[in-house]
Amino acid sequence: MSQTTATSSEYATNDNEAKAKFELKKNFGFWSGVALTIGTIVGSGIFVSPVGVLKSVHGSIGVCLLVWVGCGLIAMMSALCYCELGASLRTSGGEVTGFHAAYGPALSFMFLWSRLMISNSTSSAITLQVFGSYLLSPFYSDGCAPPDSAIKLIAILLLCFLIYLNCVSVKKTVKFEIAFSITKFLAMALVATGGIVCLALGNEAGRYNFENAFAAGPLTAITAWDVGMAFYQGSWSYTGYHILYSICEEIKNVKKNLPQATMVGLLLVMVMYISVNIGYLSVLTVDEIISSKAVAVTFGHKILGPMAFIMPLFVCFSTMGNQNGSYLADARLPFAAARSGLMPRIFSMIHIKFYSPIPALLAHFTVTLFFILLGDVESLINAFAFLGWTTTGLNAASVLILRRKLPNLDRPYQIPTVIPILLVCLSIFFVVVPFLRRPSFVIVYAVIFYILTLIGYYLYVVKKLRLPKSRRATIFLQKLLQCAETDWDGNEFEKAGK
Repeated sequence: MSQTTATSSEYATNDNEAKAKFELKKNFGFWSGVALTIGTIVGSGIFVSPVGVLKSVHGSIGVCLLVWVGCGLIAMMSALCYCELGASLRTSGGEVTGFHAAYGPALSFMFLWSRLMISNSTSSAITLQVFGSYLLSPFYSDGCAPPDSAIKLIAILLLCFLIYLNCVSVKKTVKFEIAFSITKFLAMALVATGGIVCLALGNEAGRYNFENAFAAGPLTAITAWDVGMAFYQGSWSYTGYHILYSICEEIKNVKKNLPQATMVGLLLVMVMYISVNIGYLSVLTVDEIISSKAVAVTFGHKILGPMAFIMPLFVCFSTMGNQNGSYLADARLPFAAARSGLMPRIFSMIHIKFYSPIPALLAHFTVTLFFILLGDVESLINAFAFLGWTTTGLNAASVLILRRKLPNLDRPYQIPTVIPILLVCLSIFFVVVPFLRRPSFVIVYAVIFYILTLIGYYLYVVKKLRLPKSRRATIFLQKLLQCAETDWDGNEFEKAGK
């Protein structure tokens, strides 16, 4: 073979295969989209760390619940922005595609590497270790934590299984996500129903909590900074609602199913999150919640007795579904970026039989494995915690920019202009205020990282510098992984701009 990458037609075994368009398959309808949205949003957070919101507002029950409602409303507004962009651009890659269209390839490149090398992989590494910790916890007595080596081993095994599943069958990945979304709702329903029943039976802690929900003591201690930090904590549990935006090309009737599935899934999560918090507060005192490292487990010990092991098991199921959906979305980022020339060509290829972006999945696997073995990555997550709000603000602003930049782009519907404007203002507050209140050297690390990505963009994209024998390496990997480039005819925003 000459030193060029093979096309999909070279792998075809008959005329019909040669004529068929080689692309990602449309495996997602309305209900599978709803399940994927729920499965990606709901992870270990709602079962482990509602503590942060209550602690931030000094134990005020009423303000805590209002914050959870507010976080849900912000997530819904942001999701509406994603829906307008996704239904208009109709190209996989999520923010990589949207930022490319609105701001150009340089910012898209910077965002891509921030997500791949820091945000997604470090968050995944921590979540997988949460799974390992909870899976092993029933086998260790009280006060005895599982060894780190065992936790890491379990995390690596789960990582291998989920990446393998995403590689060999997108349909099985969808079925897996649907099954675990149902499990998550059962877990949340158990907490909500169990708490409300206890409250109805006269639980003293619950009755005291709700009778004093807006007690003057905690209210007078709350500052605007405290409310902001509570939103910071609560918003973490809502991340993942952008999942369908990242896989637009794989959604049936994307103009209809993308917005409907996203909003229905997010609304169900919002209702269940509030119900779960009411469940916790119906059984546990404020001090018990704030002092708990895993509030769902504390809740389980309080009302389930010998059956308390169910709660760690539910946390494990929830974590598996969350990570499964995350890998599905995360792999589409380098896939879409490579098609636009922002990453090596090998990442723009999919398997000739499974129709999955295996090179992109393996890249995510490698970085995540590194961070699992590295160990302490929480500092990295905190260092780039503002990335989420930065993304929200840039995404909202891109809605307004693209309306002016590409007025002829087919938009099935438009959200009210006030929504992206409000989100931009909120994002500026949540990004800037923490650094004004508590200046941190963290921002220096962020600036250095972004400068390095811009240097990489200049060398790789602008100057088109390549390592020696990179084309030969691409062909070798292509043969090894049995991948080929898709029959892709370009981004929708590029066509609309012509």
